Amino acid sequence: MDKNMFFIFNDIVYHLYACRSLEDLKNDFLVPLKMLVPYSFASILLTDPSAGADEIRFGRAVCIPDSFEEAENIYMDRLDEDPLLWILHTKESTLVRESELLPEEERLSSPLYRSCYQKYHIFDSVQYSIVYRQKMLGILTLYHTRIDGTFTNEDMFRLRSLGIHLNAALHNLLEGRPPEAVTEQKRLEHFRLSCGLTPRETQILQLLLTFSSNEEITDALGISTHTLQKHMQNIFRKTGVSSRWELLKKGQTF
Repeated sequence: MDKNMFFIFNDIVYHLYACRSLEDLKNDFLVPLKMLVPYSFASILLTDPSAGADEIRFGRAVCIPDSFEEAENIYMDRLDEDPLLWILHTKESTLVRESELLPEEERLSSPLYRSCYQKYHIFDSVQYSIVYRQKMLGILTLYHTRIDGTFTNEDMFRLRSLGIHLNAALHNLLEGRPPEAVTEQKRLEHFRLSCGLTPRETQILQLLLTFSSNEEITDALGISTHTLQKHMQNIFRKTGVSSRWELLKKGQTF
């Protein structure tokens, strides 16, 4: 994740925690998300709170553009036909890329595809199940057309990094809790100022706090494993911890 993308990521997280309504979620999260992970269409389907404990049913779609709600309404009526429906029954958030799981012919020839997405020329999608404390809240889906091609590993990494924030922010929004826009930013800024972290160390710290692996961090920042280890040693020394897990635990107390 280069410097510009890092700033975009931070800005999206900040506004995500500030969302007070589903309209905010559309305008202040889905719209700017396109700068981080380009897409042609996007939706967040919210689970129906009146559904039974073991039943998955959606009650509302938040879409970009608004006209795409037509496709998602049809999808919600034909939910049982989705071959990726299994991700909605997991107790933890799951991110999948449709083109990685299903061959092109199967994706583009199914009755569900023809009914919902053919008119929009959808070619690939990524789906993230939004789960908070083992409770399914909804699913975020981004769509590419054939011109866009398939989603990249970098797209997947960025969505995975945003996921932990989306889980908490949507929970707070649906529960009517006060916005927590400054929580994550304050925590990171507190770390930076109190521990004297450099900009690069702060980048790495944020990725560590979103549970990114060493490989994901080196790929995102374009640095070697050796350089990452040196930065992590400095971060551990400055924050007074001796391991990644101690750092994650300390992060919850800031």
